[in-house]
Amino acid sequence: MKRRPATFLVPLRQIGIMKKLAILLFVSLPGIIFTACGFPDGSISIKHSQYDHYYEMTAKFNPDKTDEVDRYLDKELPSGDMSFVKTEMEGEITLDDKTTFSIKKSPGYLYIKFDKEKNSDEAFTKVKSVLEGIGEVVR
Repeated sequence: MKRRPATFLVPLRQIGIMKKLAILLFVSLPGIIFTACGFPDGSISIKHSQYDHYYEMTAKFNPDKTDEVDRYLDKELPSGDMSFVKTEMEGEITLDDKTTFSIKKSPGYLYIKFDKEKNSDEAFTKVKSVLEGIGEVVR
């Protein structure tokens, strides 16, 4: 019987694959951790978009600033007996002056979509100004 020399090609190939997987995990891990943790203290993301028929604003901020944002919205956008403070909401809001807009709000998150065709130019100017002021409130 003739003995064959041992070959290590299969184990070497597997080691190469494991190295590639380890590198991929090492490179992608920080992104996964950041995404999972959301917005840590001090991180702010505010996006304003203006189109022909509507204006929208999305704000992601430290959830600890939610009460300040709520009080600011109550002061600047009065809506009768409704309050923004300590509420999570998703729906259509109509203010005392008949201004309407869509809102989605939760701790650390605010999205407002304002339909320009359903509202006056004065209402648009007012709401846009208020939403641009959110940045100062959350800093």
